[in-house]
Amino acid sequence: MYTFRLQAVLDHRQFVEDNLKKELAEIRQQAMAAEKTLEQMENKEQFTAEALRNEQVSGLASDHVTAYHSYLRRLSDRIVAQKTLIVTIENRISRKQDEVLEAMKKRQILEKLKDQGLDRYNQTLVRKETNFIDEIAVNQYARKALNRHGKND
Repeated sequence: MYTFRLQAVLDHRQFVEDNLKKELAEIRQQAMAAEKTLEQMENKEQFTAEALRNEQVSGLASDHVTAYHSYLRRLSDRIVAQKTLIVTIENRISRKQDEVLEAMKKRQILEKLKDQGLDRYNQTLVRKETNFIDEIAVNQYARKALNRHGKND
C-alpha cells in the first residue's frame, strides 16, 4: 500500500487553500453588499434631486431649498466614501485571489509529487509481479525439463 510521506503537508495546504477561498467568498459578499448600498444611495440622490426640482417648480421656500442642497451634499459625500470603500474591497479581492492562486500552486506541486510517487510505486509492483511470474515460469519449465530428462534415463 502506497503512503505519501508528505500527506500531512498536503492536507495542511488543502486546508489553507480552502480557508482562503472562504475568505475570498466573504470579501466578495462584502463587495456585493457595498455595491447594493451604493446603488441605493445613488437612487436616493436621484429621487431627492427630482423631488427638489418638482418642489422648486411649485415654489419652495428658500430654507427648504437650502435643506435639500445640504442633504444632497451629505449624500454625495457618502456616495464618494462608498465608492472609495468599494475600491478598497476590490483591492482586497485582488490580493486574496493572488493568495488563493499561490496556495493552489503549492498544493498542486505536492499533488504532483504524490502522483509521481504513486506511479513509481505501481511500476515497482508491476516489476515485482513480472519477476515473480517469470520465476514461476522458469521453475515450471525447469521442472518439466527435469521430469522429461528423468523419464528418458
